Amino acid sequence: MGLLLLQYVGLSFLVVFSSIKISECVDELDQRTKLGGALIGGILLAGVTSLPELITSISSTMMLNNPDLAFGNILGSNAFNVFILAVGNIVFIKHMLFNNIGRSNTMTNVINCSIYIIILFTFFSPTITQVGHVGTASISIAVLYYLNLKLASNLESNDNQSSDLPNPSESMLNLILRFVFFAIVIVISSLLVSITTDNIARETGVGSSFVGAIFLGVATSLPEMTSLISLIRMRNYDIAVGNIVGSNLFNFGIIALTDVLYFSGNIFEIADISNSLLVFVGLAESIVLAFVLFGIKIKNKFLYAIPSVLIILVYCYYITTSLK
Repeated sequence: MGLLLLQYVGLSFLVVFSSIKISECVDELDQRTKLGGALIGGILLAGVTSLPELITSISSTMMLNNPDLAFGNILGSNAFNVFILAVGNIVFIKHMLFNNIGRSNTMTNVINCSIYIIILFTFFSPTITQVGHVGTASISIAVLYYLNLKLASNLESNDNQSSDLPNPSESMLNLILRFVFFAIVIVISSLLVSITTDNIARETGVGSSFVGAIFLGVATSLPEMTSLISLIRMRNYDIAVGNIVGSNLFNFGIIALTDVLYFSGNIFEIADISNSLLVFVGLAESIVLAFVLFGIKIKNKFLYAIPSVLIILVYCYYITTSLK
C-alpha cells in the first residue's frame, strides 16, 4: 500500500509540473494574440488541464471496465475545481479575483449549473431515455457544450479591445512544441494515475465512487490548481477563472464521450447512486459561484470572502459525510 501511495504522489507531481509549464505557454499565447483571456482559459487551457480526466475516464471505462470510477472522477474533480477556486480567491483576496471576470466565464458557469440539474433529473428519473446505448442526458450535455463554444466566441469577439502585441522572445513553433511536449507528459502520467488509483481502491476495499472522487478527482485537478495559482500571480484573472469553469464543462463533455464509448449500457443506469451527493455538492458550489459572477462588485473584503467560504464549507461537508 505504501508503494502505491508513493507512486500516486510521484505521478501527481509530474502532472503538476507539466501543468505549470503549459500555463506559462498559454499566458504567452494570450499576450501574443487577441483571442481573449476567457476564450483561451475556458477552451484551450481547460482542454489541456482536463486531459487527466479525459484519459483516466476513458481508461477506467475501456481498459478497467469501471465506468463508475470515471463518473466519480469527473464529479469529484469538478467539485474540487470550484473548491480550489474558492481557496485561491481567499488566499489571494487582495486581487479581488471575481471582480475582474468577463461575461463568457459567467455564461459557462450557468451552463455548468444546467448540466448538474440535467444529471440530477436523470439520476432520480424512474426511466432513463436513450438513443441507442447513449442516454439523452449525454446528448443534452453535448448540445450545451457546443452552445457554449459558439456563445463564448461571440462574447469574446465583442469584448476584446485591440492592443499592441509584444515582440516574441521565442518562435511560435517552439512555443507550440513546448506546449505539446508537456501535454503528452500529462497524458501519460494521467493514464498511470488511473491504474494506480484503481489498485488503491482494491487494496483499501472502499467503493470506486469514493476513491474516484477523492484520490483520482484530486490528482486530476492538480493542473487546474497549479494553473490557477500561477495565473493569479500573473494577474491574468480571466484565464484563471476560465480554466476552472471551462474545465468543469469539458469534464461534463467527457461524461458524454464515456457514455458513447461504453457499449455495455447507459452509464447513468450503472452509476452508483452515491454519486448523487457529489452532484448536489457541485450544483451548490456552482450556484454560489454564479451568484458571485452575476452580482455587483464588492469592495469590502469580509463581504467579498463570504461566498468563497460557503463553497469551502460545502466541499468540507461532502468530505466529512463520505468518510462516515
